[in-house]
Formats: sequence, C-alpha cells, structure tokens
Amino acid sequence: MIQFLKSLQLLSDTELQKLEGITKTKFLKKKEYFIKEGAICTELVLIKSGILRSYYSNIEGKETTKCIAFENELTTAYSSFITQEATYENIQALCDTELSILERDALYSLYGDSFEWQNLGRRLTEQHYIDQENRTISFQKQTAKERYETLAANHSKYIKFIPLKHLSSFLGISPRHLSRLRNGT
Repeated sequence: MIQFLKSLQLLSDTELQKLEGITKTKFLKKKEYFIKEGAICTELVLIKSGILRSYYSNIEGKETTKCIAFENELTTAYSSFITQEATYENIQALCDTELSILERDALYSLYGDSFEWQNLGRRLTEQHYIDQENRTISFQKQTAKERYETLAANHSKYIKFIPLKHLSSFLGISPRHLSRLRNGT
C-alpha cells in the first residue's frame, strides 16, 4: 500500500512511514468473499494482485455486477465503510487475490493526526466520485461495444478471468450480446 500511496505524491515520507505496522495482507481464493451483504465494512483494500467483483442481489436472487476492481486499485463497500451501517453489496474474488488492508479506525486516526492524510482522503473520494460518474455517463453516451472495448483496452490481461455472466452484467448487456461483441459479429 505504501508504494501505491507514494505514487500519488500526496504524502510525505514521514506520513507514509505511519503506515508501517498498521496495514496487513490478506489472501482470498477464487470465489471467496471480502464482504457479504448485511456485514459492516471496516476495511479499505488495495488489490495487490487479482480481481474483485462488487455485486447486488435482488429479491429473486438475480445478481447485478456494480463494479469490477483490478490490481493497484483501492476498493471497499464505500457506503458501509463511511456510515458503519450494513452493506447491501457483496465483494467477491474472481480469481486468487492478494489484498493490502487498512482498517477504518487506523485510517480515521491518520486523518485526525495530519492534514496530508485528510487531503489524501478528500482526493481519493473525489476520484471515486468521478469514476462513478464516468461509469454512469458511459451507459448514457457509449454503446455496449464501446464500453467493452474501453474495458478490454484498460484491463486486457484480466478479461479472461471474468466469467461471461459477470462481465455482461457489468457492461449492462446480455451474455449473448457480449459473445457477439467478442466475436466481432
């Protein structure tokens, strides 16, 4: 996590050193959950390797993929992490995944101790908002083919690990339509 945060160039070396000893590593096997619906999220994670899928289930049990997070991305069940209320989402590993974890209490302690950490939190929150807005706009302004091509261009080495049904749900299309896009028909 230190290397990732250092790359953002928002924290001094002194502030980065505060992470030593308060982050931990966690390994998830394929299909193992980071968090399940109904739990309260207390961890922010950086994906060191692997893929996490965030999804919701409706009352009939149909899953809708909200987000797919890849290597070197931060993720969590954001609403639950902030409010400390039960989450409605499930976050599951799509392949063996290694995570670097920072507990919420430790993060909030860093926020309380340092303007640099507060600034980092604000900047990461702003970026998350922009990412979510861009995703929403992509559904309004791009075709399914364009959304797929963007995902493939940015994460080509991971596409093969995402089951067709999850990938099609994330893109907002049927598995059949995604198969046609992949085959160029």
